[in-house]
Amino acid sequence: MSAGMLPTKHSATASVLMSRVRQVAAEHGRNVAISGPRTSLSYRDLIDRTDAWNELLRGHGPPPGAVVALRVVDPTFLASAFLAVRAAGLVPMLIDPHSPASRRAAVMGAARPALSMVVCDAPDITEEAADPKLLPVDAGYLGFTSGTQGPPKGIVSQERGVLHFVDWETSTLAVHPADRVAMISPPTFEVVFRELFVGLTSGAQLVTADAITRTDQRAVLPWLKEQEITVVHAVPSLAARWTAAAPDVRMDRLRWTLFAGEPLHAYHVDAWRGAAPHTEVGNLYGPSETTLAKFWYHVPRDRHPGLQPVGKPLPGARLQTLEPAGGVFRVGIETPHGSYGYLDGTASPEDQAALTRTEGTTVFHSQDLGTVDDDGHLVIKGRSDARVKRRGVFVDLGGIEDEANRHPGVRLAGCVQTTPATGSTIVLFVEVRAGVSVSDVRKALLRVLGPQSPDRVVSLPRVPLSPNGKIDRQALLAAFEAESAPTPGRPSV
Repeated sequence: MSAGMLPTKHSATASVLMSRVRQVAAEHGRNVAISGPRTSLSYRDLIDRTDAWNELLRGHGPPPGAVVALRVVDPTFLASAFLAVRAAGLVPMLIDPHSPASRRAAVMGAARPALSMVVCDAPDITEEAADPKLLPVDAGYLGFTSGTQGPPKGIVSQERGVLHFVDWETSTLAVHPADRVAMISPPTFEVVFRELFVGLTSGAQLVTADAITRTDQRAVLPWLKEQEITVVHAVPSLAARWTAAAPDVRMDRLRWTLFAGEPLHAYHVDAWRGAAPHTEVGNLYGPSETTLAKFWYHVPRDRHPGLQPVGKPLPGARLQTLEPAGGVFRVGIETPHGSYGYLDGTASPEDQAALTRTEGTTVFHSQDLGTVDDDGHLVIKGRSDARVKRRGVFVDLGGIEDEANRHPGVRLAGCVQTTPATGSTIVLFVEVRAGVSVSDVRKALLRVLGPQSPDRVVSLPRVPLSPNGKIDRQALLAAFEAESAPTPGRPSV
C-alpha cells in the first residue's frame, strides 16, 4: 500500500523522539547538547527552542500529517526544527539548499508541503501548498532516495522505526554523555537521523560541521581530530577520499566508526584504521525503505579479506531469501520498524509491489543480491540490476568494480553499461594513483576476469560522488554519453 493511500485522519500522536529527548534534557539540562561552528545549545536550550518553534508552526494552522520542508541552512538548529515539526503532528522533509535546483523543485512538487521553514537561528516560515499532501501523523519524516540508481522515490518513514534503531545503536555502542557524535552528513542523506538522535537520546554531545568542512575532503580528518569526535558515520568511498586527502592525520579519540551506504572492503577498513588506530568498525546495511539499517556486522581486528559481511538482522528484522540460485539470492527484509511505503506518484507499480506494509509489518523485496557465509552473516554480492547482458552473456558490473578496487593502483572505481545508442558498452571509470596507467589496470583485469572484463577503462581525476558520498553512476553514464555523442565535423565512434 502506498503512503498516499494510507488513512490520514489520526488523533494527535505524541512524538516518541520528542518525548525521549525531553526525558534526557530533564536529567542533563545544563550539558551541551549541540556544538556548532558559531554557537552551542544546552539540552535545556534545545527544549526551549523546540517548544517555541512548535508554537510558531501551529500558528500557521497546518492540518495534521502535512509535510513541512526544512531548508537546512545551519545544521546546528536542525534538531530543534525537526522536533518542533514532529511535536506539532507534522512530517518533516529535509532540503539541502546546496543540492541542484531541479532536485529541490522535484521533491517540493511531489511532497506538496504545507509549510517551508528555513533552519537557522531565527527561522523563516513560509506557507506553501494550499492543498498539502497529508501523511500519517506518526510518520517520522519524508525522505527521497539519492537517485544514483534511478529517479528519486519518496519514502514515508516511521518515527518509531527511527527510535528503535537509535535505541539499538546507543546500547550496542554504549554511547554515553561523554561521547561526541559527529554530524557531517548532508541533510538529504538518511544517515543524518542516526547522527542527530544517537547523541541526543543518550545525553551525548552532537558536534555539527560547518559547510566548508563538509565539502572539503582535506578538512574532514583534521576536524574530527580537533573536535575529539568519538562516534562517526561514514560512506566507504567518501572515507577513502578523506584518508587520501589527509594521510598524516591520526584520530586517537575516535572509538566507533559506522560504515553504510556502499560495500565495505578490507582495504577501506585498513586505510581507516591507519588514521584511527583505536576505532571499532561496524558495517550497517538496510535500504531506506526499511528505515535506517536492519543488519549489522562488527568488523574484527583480524578482518576478513575482501568484501566485508553486513552481518545479522537487528532485533525484530528478518531476512528473506528470494529467488535462490547457486547460493545467491535476492535480499528481502521483513520488519515491524520499516517505512509506511512510497509517496504516491514517485514510484512505479513494480516498485510499489516490492514495498508493502500489512498489519504492522513492512516487507521490502530489494534488488540487492546476497549470500550467507559459514558464520550466518549476510554478504551483499551486488545488485540484480547490475548484472547486464553483453552480446548475450551476463556480466556483473559490481564484480568488475570489486576487482578494480582490489588493484593497488586504483583509488576508486565505478562501472556502468551505456545505452544501446552508444553500443551497450561496459565502461569502467577509475581514479589511479601516480605512476599507474589505464593499460596496467586493464591488463590486470583481463588476467583475473577474462571475458567478464569491461570493454573500456577510462581514467578520471575524480570519480563523481553523489552528495551522500556514493559513486554517482548516473553522472558517469551521462559523461560518457555526452563524450560519445556525434558532433558536427567529428565522425561518430
